[in-house]
Amino acid sequence: MPGTRCWTGRRRTRRWAVAGLLGTLAVGLAACMGFFGQAPIALLVFDTGGDTEVPVLVTFDISGSNDPDGTIVSFELVFGDGSTPETGTDVSVPIDHEYTEPGTYTVVLTVTDNDGRIGMANATVTIGPVMITFASRRAGDYDIYRMQADGSGQGAVANTADDELFPDLVRGTRDRIAFSAEDGTSWNIWTMAVTGGSQTPLTTQTPSNQIQPSWSRTGSHIAYASNAAQTPSSTTWEIYRMTSTGGSVTQLTTQSPSWAIAPAYSPTSDAIVFVSDKDATGPSALWLLPAGGGAATKLYDSADNVRIGDASPAVTGLGTGLNLPAGAGISRPAWSPDGSRIAFSRERTTGGIIDIYVIHADGTGAMTLEQYVEALTGSTFINTITSDADEYSPYWLEDGTGMAFVRAPAGGDPHIFVVDFETGAVTQLTTAGENVSPASRR
Repeated sequence: MPGTRCWTGRRRTRRWAVAGLLGTLAVGLAACMGFFGQAPIALLVFDTGGDTEVPVLVTFDISGSNDPDGTIVSFELVFGDGSTPETGTDVSVPIDHEYTEPGTYTVVLTVTDNDGRIGMANATVTIGPVMITFASRRAGDYDIYRMQADGSGQGAVANTADDELFPDLVRGTRDRIAFSAEDGTSWNIWTMAVTGGSQTPLTTQTPSNQIQPSWSRTGSHIAYASNAAQTPSSTTWEIYRMTSTGGSVTQLTTQSPSWAIAPAYSPTSDAIVFVSDKDATGPSALWLLPAGGGAATKLYDSADNVRIGDASPAVTGLGTGLNLPAGAGISRPAWSPDGSRIAFSRERTTGGIIDIYVIHADGTGAMTLEQYVEALTGSTFINTITSDADEYSPYWLEDGTGMAFVRAPAGGDPHIFVVDFETGAVTQLTTAGENVSPASRR
């Protein structure tokens, strides 16, 4: 009808427009819900166990990673050394990774949640080079030194007015050194940080001598040689064990009236190889204490009348004499990092020259160090590794790339050398003073 207004259509149109807009917003919000959600949080914690020298096994803990409004469905951990990243879905499981080269590495963790969002965290892992600890007489007496495996960075970490010998690095962390020190009356076992701090005496068995400490596989105990059974005596040397803090001293061997010195713990068990003149064809032989306990048995001897195991020239000019048995020296056997072989010093049948030999852990397969490297490389080396100088005090580098040892030409000072297991090259590492007893992680 004329003059009549029809508001119904307009009202319906407006209601439909509003409803359509609200519906569109609802659909958009549902589709873009993730846009308004929260990204996952990546948390990365690592532990080197205190060890900073290659090879280092680092444990990464990513269990603190979480998603405030959802769940983490995957992660990727990039180690920074070019190795294959670790990936997975369960952030609660710790991740172990071994670094085999020194350097500074940026580790990146990326986590992804159920909405496809990512969270990232990073950390810097610094790994140092292989280090060799040794004893050197450069200022009137023997002190404990450290250097890199290439001979650089040499410096004293224990320098006193008395003599210090026989350093040994704790296994695993390599953050402490056990060593023997004299005080003008006797020799005792001490420990200290690798930097030389926190020097602590573990034995005070004056006037007997306690020498040649060796850390156990877990670092919980130290084996050593002592003549405390008869104070002092050069015929009653036996192998003893104590805790890493000097407690619970226990005599492990009963070789008397023979002697036992130069203990070395296996890196893979609690077995101990040592040197004794008991039942030896010559002045000494290698013996073994089994890991599970029990009587010691002879491991390696020779039909030749020669010193086996610790052959080395006598160390003279000490403030307090070592009072070692006749036919015994300061060199001691050393295990390979995997515990499969043992290196030791041995006199030649003729001429008395001292060479380094390698055997299997069961005492078989004896060969010179030169023959051992030839077998590794497939090359022939003629009197370049096993020379006509005395060679003793072997120690495998902890990364398995070579062996450090002492070479002493007739009438010359002893110095530390290293042979490369890949090339057979022999490199002199020290040039100053008299240098003995190289040690690294075995």
